[in-house]
Amino acid sequence: MSIKVENIGEPGCEVSGGFSHTEVYVALLSTFAALTEPKDLCGTGAATTLEELVTITTAHTFNTGYGFTKMRAIQESVGLETTQIGDPNKSPMQENKLTVQLLGSKPELLGFKRQFKGQDIVVLAPEFGSGNLRQIGSAKFAGKISESSSKIEATVDGENTTTLVFMDKQKYDAPIYSVTGGGITLQPA
Repeated sequence: MSIKVENIGEPGCEVSGGFSHTEVYVALLSTFAALTEPKDLCGTGAATTLEELVTITTAHTFNTGYGFTKMRAIQESVGLETTQIGDPNKSPMQENKLTVQLLGSKPELLGFKRQFKGQDIVVLAPEFGSGNLRQIGSAKFAGKISESSSKIEATVDGENTTTLVFMDKQKYDAPIYSVTGGGITLQPA
């Protein structure tokens, strides 16, 4: 199947980099009842537009009593990098890395690092300009905390931060989670 390609790379209205630092959502993969993905490139129900290849339009659902944990990062510290990996002639994949820097060393932050290290996770983070929610992790290849570091500098006016890098490998760049009404269920209190 072939998708008609017309204009790619046309400038949008006020394109910007960066992510919203006030909303980064993380959940354990095991807490989902259903996790959806972008449409496939070929086969039954294949994508008919380029957008469908990287967009999730059906809301994820959680098991009862679960939802995303909301984190607040340091302003202009959240970034996404996607790199093609693997042999380009065999089975190239995309490696997505979302870096998030959080302020301080509160017990709940350090406890989060301990609880979520090595766990299968899903992460959502909204782009600053477009508001597109980008997703790390899927049912087929879960996200992981690939790097974690905390730093407290010696000087009183020094840095006290925790940096987390969430990573996955997919057939596509970190997809856009675009569900009517937002589709983000928060962890119940």
